[in-house]
Amino acid sequence: MNFKFNNHKDNKNEKKQIWMYALILFAGAFIVLLLTAYSQVKFQNNISDYQNKLSSQEKAKINVVTSFNAAVKENKRLTAELEELRSKLVNSEQNMALEEARSIELVSIRDNTASTTDLLFAANDYYNKEEYIRCSVILKYDINTALLSPQAVKSYDELISKSYGKASQLLYREGYRSYKNKSYSDAILSFNGSINFSKKDEYYIDDAYYYLANSYYNISNFEAAKKIITPFIRDYPKSTFVREMEMLYDKMT
Repeated sequence: MNFKFNNHKDNKNEKKQIWMYALILFAGAFIVLLLTAYSQVKFQNNISDYQNKLSSQEKAKINVVTSFNAAVKENKRLTAELEELRSKLVNSEQNMALEEARSIELVSIRDNTASTTDLLFAANDYYNKEEYIRCSVILKYDINTALLSPQAVKSYDELISKSYGKASQLLYREGYRSYKNKSYSDAILSFNGSINFSKKDEYYIDDAYYYLANSYYNISNFEAAKKIITPFIRDYPKSTFVREMEMLYDKMT
Protein backbone atom coordinates (compact mmCIF):
# COMPACT_ATOMS: atom_id res chain seq x y z
CA MET A 1 0.00 0.00 0.00
CA ASN A 2 1.22 3.39 -1.04
CA PHE A 3 0.48 6.51 0.97
CA LYS A 4 0.76 10.04 -0.43
CA PHE A 5 1.23 12.91 1.99
CA ASN A 6 0.80 16.58 0.99
CA ASN A 7 3.32 18.88 2.34
CA HIS A 8 2.66 21.97 4.41
CA LYS A 9 3.12 24.29 1.48
CA ASP A 10 0.37 22.64 -0.53
CA ASN A 11 -2.07 22.92 2.34
CA LYS A 12 -1.36 26.59 2.64
CA ASN A 13 -2.02 27.17 -1.03
CA GLU A 14 -5.31 25.30 -0.84
CA LYS A 15 -6.46 27.38 2.10
CA LYS A 16 -5.51 30.54 0.24
CA GLN A 17 -7.53 29.47 -2.77
CA ILE A 18 -10.49 28.62 -0.58
CA TRP A 19 -10.43 32.09 0.96
CA MET A 20 -10.15 33.65 -2.47
CA TYR A 21 -13.16 31.74 -3.66
CA ALA A 22 -15.06 32.65 -0.49
CA LEU A 23 -14.16 36.30 -0.91
CA ILE A 24 -15.26 36.27 -4.53
CA LEU A 25 -18.51 34.56 -3.61
CA PHE A 26 -19.09 36.97 -0.77
CA ALA A 27 -18.36 39.94 -3.01
CA GLY A 28 -20.67 38.57 -5.68
CA ALA A 29 -23.40 37.92 -3.16
CA PHE A 30 -22.93 41.42 -1.76
CA ILE A 31 -23.15 42.92 -5.24
CA VAL A 32 -26.24 40.85 -5.95
CA LEU A 33 -27.73 42.03 -2.70
CA LEU A 34 -26.88 45.63 -3.52
CA LEU A 35 -28.41 45.32 -6.99
CA THR A 36 -31.47 43.62 -5.56
CA ALA A 37 -31.84 46.29 -2.89
CA TYR A 38 -31.37 49.02 -5.49
CA SER A 39 -33.96 47.42 -7.74
CA GLN A 40 -36.40 47.12 -4.87
CA VAL A 41 -35.84 50.73 -3.87
CA LYS A 42 -36.24 51.86 -7.45
CA PHE A 43 -39.35 49.73 -7.81
CA GLN A 44 -40.77 51.13 -4.60
CA ASN A 45 -39.99 54.65 -5.82
CA ASN A 46 -41.67 53.91 -9.14
CA ILE A 47 -44.69 52.52 -7.30
CA SER A 48 -44.80 55.61 -5.10
CA ASP A 49 -44.48 57.91 -8.11
CA TYR A 50 -47.23 56.00 -9.89
CA GLN A 51 -49.42 56.13 -6.82
CA ASN A 52 -48.74 59.85 -6.48
CA LYS A 53 -49.59 60.36 -10.12
CA LEU A 54 -52.79 58.36 -9.71
CA SER A 55 -53.60 60.31 -6.57
CA SER A 56 -53.04 63.61 -8.38
CA GLN A 57 -55.21 62.50 -11.30
CA GLU A 58 -57.91 61.31 -8.94
CA LYS A 59 -57.73 64.61 -7.07
CA ALA A 60 -57.93 66.45 -10.38
CA LYS A 61 -60.92 64.36 -11.38
CA ILE A 62 -62.55 64.98 -8.02
CA ASN A 63 -61.85 68.69 -8.33
CA VAL A 64 -63.31 68.74 -11.84
CA VAL A 65 -66.41 66.83 -10.75
CA THR A 66 -66.79 69.03 -7.70
CA SER A 67 -66.39 72.18 -9.78
CA PHE A 68 -68.90 70.90 -12.35
CA ASN A 69 -71.46 70.01 -9.68
CA ALA A 70 -70.95 73.40 -8.07
CA ALA A 71 -71.39 75.09 -11.46
CA VAL A 72 -74.58 73.10 -12.13
CA LYS A 73 -75.92 73.98 -8.70
CA GLU A 74 -75.08 77.65 -9.20
CA ASN A 75 -76.66 77.59 -12.65
CA LYS A 76 -79.85 76.14 -11.20
CA ARG A 77 -79.87 78.80 -8.50
CA LEU A 78 -79.36 81.60 -11.01
CA THR A 79 -82.01 80.13 -13.32
CA ALA A 80 -84.49 79.99 -10.44
CA GLU A 81 -83.73 83.61 -9.53
CA LEU A 82 -84.13 84.62 -13.17
CA GLU A 83 -87.49 82.86 -13.43
CA GLU A 84 -88.60 84.52 -10.21
CA LEU A 85 -87.61 87.92 -11.56
CA ARG A 86 -89.40 87.20 -14.84
CA SER A 87 -92.52 86.17 -12.93
CA LYS A 88 -92.38 89.34 -10.87
CA LEU A 89 -91.88 91.38 -14.03
CA VAL A 90 -94.84 89.72 -15.75
CA ASN A 91 -97.02 90.25 -12.68
CA SER A 92 -95.87 93.85 -12.48
CA GLU A 93 -96.66 94.40 -16.16
CA GLN A 94 -100.06 92.76 -15.72
CA ASN A 95 -100.79 94.90 -12.67
CA MET A 96 -99.72 97.99 -14.58
CA ALA A 97 -101.96 96.99 -17.49
CA LEU A 98 -104.87 96.42 -15.10
CA GLU A 99 -104.27 99.74 -13.40
CA GLU A 100 -104.05 101.48 -16.75
CA ALA A 101 -107.27 99.81 -17.93
CA ARG A 102 -108.95 100.74 -14.66
CA SER A 103 -107.71 104.31 -15.03
CA ILE A 104 -109.06 104.47 -18.57
CA GLU A 105 -112.34 103.01 -17.36
CA LEU A 106 -112.61 105.57 -14.58
CA VAL A 107 -111.85 108.39 -16.97
CA SER A 108 -114.48 107.02 -19.35
CA ILE A 109 -117.02 106.72 -16.53
CA ARG A 110 -116.24 110.24 -15.42
CA ASP A 111 -116.63 111.59 -18.94
CA ASN A 112 -119.77 109.56 -19.57
CA THR A 113 -121.22 110.65 -16.24
CA ALA A 114 -120.58 114.27 -17.12
CA SER A 115 -122.03 113.70 -20.57
CA THR A 116 -125.08 111.93 -19.15
CA THR A 117 -125.66 114.71 -16.67
CA ASP A 118 -125.39 117.22 -19.50
CA LEU A 119 -127.97 115.23 -21.46
CA LEU A 120 -130.33 115.34 -18.50
CA PHE A 121 -129.95 119.11 -18.34
CA ALA A 122 -130.56 119.30 -22.11
CA ALA A 123 -133.73 117.18 -21.79
CA ASN A 124 -134.96 119.44 -19.03
CA ASP A 125 -134.32 122.52 -21.22
CA TYR A 126 -136.32 120.94 -24.06
CA TYR A 127 -139.17 120.27 -21.67
CA ASN A 128 -139.15 123.87 -20.50
CA LYS A 129 -139.30 124.93 -24.16
CA GLU A 130 -142.32 122.60 -24.60
CA GLU A 131 -140.34 120.40 -27.02
CA TYR A 132 -141.67 117.28 -25.35
CA ILE A 133 -140.80 114.85 -28.10
CA ARG A 134 -137.11 115.82 -28.15
CA CYS A 135 -137.06 115.74 -24.38
CA SER A 136 -138.56 112.24 -24.28
CA VAL A 137 -136.24 110.87 -26.98
CA ILE A 138 -133.18 111.96 -24.97
CA LEU A 139 -134.59 110.49 -21.77
CA LYS A 140 -135.51 107.15 -23.33
CA TYR A 141 -132.65 106.48 -25.74
CA ASP A 142 -129.65 108.63 -24.80
CA ILE A 143 -129.34 108.60 -21.03
CA ASN A 144 -127.76 105.73 -19.10
CA THR A 145 -129.32 105.96 -15.66
CA ALA A 146 -126.51 103.82 -14.16
CA LEU A 147 -124.25 106.84 -14.55
CA LEU A 148 -126.56 109.21 -12.72
CA SER A 149 -126.39 110.10 -9.05
CA PRO A 150 -129.40 109.20 -6.88
CA GLN A 151 -130.55 112.82 -6.94
CA ALA A 152 -130.16 112.95 -10.72
CA VAL A 153 -132.15 109.70 -11.07
CA LYS A 154 -134.95 111.28 -9.09
CA SER A 155 -134.96 114.28 -11.45
CA TYR A 156 -134.85 111.88 -14.40
CA ASP A 157 -137.93 109.97 -13.19
CA GLU A 158 -139.85 113.18 -12.54
CA LEU A 159 -139.05 114.46 -16.00
CA ILE A 160 -140.21 111.18 -17.57
CA SER A 161 -143.52 111.35 -15.75
CA LYS A 162 -144.10 114.87 -17.08
CA SER A 163 -142.85 114.49 -20.67
CA TYR A 164 -143.69 110.98 -21.93
CA GLY A 165 -147.46 111.41 -21.94
CA LYS A 166 -147.26 114.76 -23.72
CA ALA A 167 -144.80 113.41 -26.28
CA SER A 168 -147.02 110.36 -26.92
CA GLN A 169 -150.07 112.55 -27.65
CA LEU A 170 -148.09 114.82 -29.98
CA LEU A 171 -146.72 111.84 -31.88
CA TYR A 172 -150.17 110.31 -32.19
CA ARG A 173 -151.50 113.53 -33.73
CA GLU A 174 -148.54 113.73 -36.10
CA GLY A 175 -149.09 110.10 -37.08
CA TYR A 176 -152.76 110.61 -37.71
CA ARG A 177 -152.08 113.63 -39.94
CA SER A 178 -149.50 111.64 -41.90
CA TYR A 179 -151.92 108.72 -42.22
CA LYS A 180 -154.65 110.96 -43.56
CA ASN A 181 -152.16 112.41 -46.02
CA LYS A 182 -151.21 108.84 -47.04
CA SER A 183 -147.65 109.42 -45.88
CA TYR A 184 -147.61 105.94 -44.39
CA SER A 185 -143.88 105.71 -43.67
CA ASP A 186 -144.02 108.92 -41.64
CA ALA A 187 -147.19 107.69 -39.96
CA ILE A 188 -145.42 104.45 -38.95
CA LEU A 189 -142.59 106.39 -37.28
CA SER A 190 -144.99 108.64 -35.40
CA PHE A 191 -147.38 105.88 -34.27
CA ASN A 192 -144.49 103.68 -33.07
CA GLY A 193 -143.14 106.66 -31.11
CA SER A 194 -146.54 107.37 -29.64
CA ILE A 195 -146.92 103.74 -28.49
CA ASN A 196 -143.39 103.64 -27.02
CA PHE A 197 -143.97 106.75 -24.92
CA SER A 198 -147.52 105.96 -23.85
CA LYS A 199 -149.04 104.03 -21.02
CA LYS A 200 -151.02 100.93 -21.92
CA ASP A 201 -154.34 102.43 -20.76
CA GLU A 202 -154.11 105.70 -22.69
CA TYR A 203 -157.51 106.36 -24.34
CA TYR A 204 -156.05 106.81 -27.81
CA ILE A 205 -153.55 103.93 -27.78
CA ASP A 206 -155.82 101.39 -29.50
CA ASP A 207 -156.35 103.96 -32.25
CA ALA A 208 -152.57 104.23 -32.63
CA TYR A 209 -152.27 100.43 -33.03
CA TYR A 210 -155.08 100.33 -35.55
CA TYR A 211 -153.66 103.07 -37.77
CA LEU A 212 -150.16 101.62 -37.40
CA ALA A 213 -151.32 98.20 -38.64
CA ASN A 214 -153.13 99.82 -41.55
CA SER A 215 -150.06 101.89 -42.40
CA TYR A 216 -147.95 98.71 -42.66
CA TYR A 217 -150.72 97.13 -44.74
CA ASN A 218 -150.79 100.08 -47.12
CA ILE A 219 -147.06 99.77 -47.83
CA SER A 220 -147.50 95.99 -48.26
CA ASN A 221 -145.48 95.07 -45.20
CA PHE A 222 -147.91 92.34 -44.20
CA GLU A 223 -145.62 90.57 -41.74
CA ALA A 224 -145.19 93.74 -39.71
CA ALA A 225 -148.94 94.37 -39.82
CA LYS A 226 -149.66 90.83 -38.52
CA LYS A 227 -147.18 91.33 -35.67
CA ILE A 228 -149.20 94.40 -34.65
CA ILE A 229 -152.64 92.77 -34.97
CA THR A 230 -152.02 89.52 -33.05
CA PRO A 231 -150.89 91.07 -29.72
CA PHE A 232 -153.44 93.89 -30.12
CA ILE A 233 -156.35 91.44 -30.15
CA ARG A 234 -154.91 89.70 -27.09
CA ASP A 235 -154.14 92.85 -25.08
CA TYR A 236 -157.16 94.98 -26.07
CA PRO A 237 -160.07 92.55 -26.38
CA LYS A 238 -162.63 95.27 -25.56
CA SER A 239 -161.43 97.75 -28.16
CA THR A 240 -163.86 98.84 -30.84
CA PHE A 241 -161.12 98.08 -33.38
CA VAL A 242 -160.87 94.36 -32.64
CA ARG A 243 -163.30 93.34 -35.38
CA GLU A 244 -161.68 95.65 -37.92
CA MET A 245 -158.24 94.28 -36.99
CA GLU A 246 -159.46 90.72 -37.49
CA MET A 247 -160.83 91.63 -40.93
CA LEU A 248 -157.54 93.30 -41.83
CA TYR A 249 -155.68 90.17 -40.76
CA ASP A 250 -157.96 87.98 -42.89
CA LYS A 251 -157.24 90.15 -45.92
CA MET A 252 -153.55 89.29 -45.61
CA THR A 253 -153.99 85.48 -45.32
